[in-house]
Amino acid sequence: MKNFLQTFWLGVKEPFKNYNYTTLFMIALFLMFALFVLIPVWTVSGNTLGYQLKIFTPRDYAVLILLSGLSALFITMQIFVMKLRKKVAGLGGAVGGGLGALFAGIAGTAFCVSCLAPLFALFGIGFGGVVFVLTYRWYFVVAITLLMLTAIYLTARKINKVCTSC
Repeated sequence: MKNFLQTFWLGVKEPFKNYNYTTLFMIALFLMFALFVLIPVWTVSGNTLGYQLKIFTPRDYAVLILLSGLSALFITMQIFVMKLRKKVAGLGGAVGGGLGALFAGIAGTAFCVSCLAPLFALFGIGFGGVVFVLTYRWYFVVAITLLMLTAIYLTARKINKVCTSC
């Protein structure tokens, strides 16, 4: 367990030794938070930013900040790894993981049927899928958080050169 936590912490800490990665993290954090808030505004006709911010509860803001922070950390660490290796061979996996994290984050931060339905319609998921996700939304948030932490841990292993294939 100590080795797991040590690998995780050292891998997360390493990119932040450089000011550029700290700046990248802050920009990615802001952009991810803005995306999670603005996507329902864009996809629901008649929705405004003011109304969207008004319907969020403190717990909803906590989820938004958590998922935005994890996504920003994942993006920052992936860019650090790509620069560390000086090649872009793993770009497909990083982009796929990043897009998966973005979709999972959006699904996890959806707070109403009218917000989630247009987004799921883009992917061909029907109303039953929307109701299912909203019914079990907090389970999805926990699962998304665990998956993001796993992705961050695997990236930390790359940074620590513990694993070259993960």
